[in-house]
Amino acid sequence: MPAKINSCIFCRHRFSGSKMDSNRYVKCFTVYYYIYIIFGLLSQSILFHLIRRKSPPSLSSLKYYLWNTCLIQIIEIILGFFTQNRNLPNKTSLAILPGGPCKYFSEYVCFACYHIFLAVSMLVAISIANTVAFRFLLLRYNGLSKQSIMKMIAASYIPSILLSIIPFLDTWDFSEVRRLTAIEHPTYDLTIYGNYPGFANITTVPFLSATLIVAIGAYGIPLLSAILTKWILSMILRNGSMSRKTKHHAIMLVYGLACQTLLPLISYVPIITLYLISQITGEEMLLTEHFLMLCSGFPALIDPFISFYFIVPFRNALIGFVRRKPVIEETTMVVSSVSFVKRSL
Repeated sequence: MPAKINSCIFCRHRFSGSKMDSNRYVKCFTVYYYIYIIFGLLSQSILFHLIRRKSPPSLSSLKYYLWNTCLIQIIEIILGFFTQNRNLPNKTSLAILPGGPCKYFSEYVCFACYHIFLAVSMLVAISIANTVAFRFLLLRYNGLSKQSIMKMIAASYIPSILLSIIPFLDTWDFSEVRRLTAIEHPTYDLTIYGNYPGFANITTVPFLSATLIVAIGAYGIPLLSAILTKWILSMILRNGSMSRKTKHHAIMLVYGLACQTLLPLISYVPIITLYLISQITGEEMLLTEHFLMLCSGFPALIDPFISFYFIVPFRNALIGFVRRKPVIEETTMVVSSVSFVKRSL
């Protein structure tokens, strides 16, 4: 008698023996990753140039955070294309199926890059939250020293470094992963992935610890950023020393930070939730096989365009380039608790 298939179009029960595997989607995602790296690196390169050449004095402190986020996202884009991992859960193990160039090296390289990619993805979210925290502290204490800024940026790396180290403390038994995957997914043609890596036991302390850190980051970082963004907006609206136009530019920047905050929320929370449900209930979800890595790396593709629009000097520089003529720039200058607008060609 044929196995009963779950009515959910994105899921199926483990050991179902269904012929409905998702190998047919591999080529589509391969095309996506080529688009991802081309447009991702192009947009980040443009942002890199704008930060370097078009940042006014008013962004002298914020520029450190912009540099940091830009460089991290470039690394994330390269790692995402290099690995192109697909997560295939088993009952007590998890196969990591690499579709990118890393598979031409070794399964150990792919597995290491997988962990680093997850850590870098989390670092991207933290770096955006760090920028929000910087804006809040800047308004609250009327300025921050360069030393304080460097300490904030350095501290933001700690959770991601921890996340990237933990999996290396676990036992790597890729042969066992492949054996269990072949038993539990007999209809899958996994020869296209070669000798793929994975977690032989998803109940170990290192694996559960890493999963906990990812879950905390996925839910906690966007929530904290949203709260701080609301406070920042409230502080700007209550600030009586700002002119109307200055408030407008300050609010525009806050809206940009809000959009950057929403990106991880939209990208991480749904897919991480489905992944956790899959691990807890033993229910397979086709959506998580391909989309866990795709959604984790998606903010790096969209984030530069948010900066292009909401950071006024960058937007004017791009408009001027397209129109082939100078654009009058309005740059918000913040000195202590007093703000003013400087107009320049």
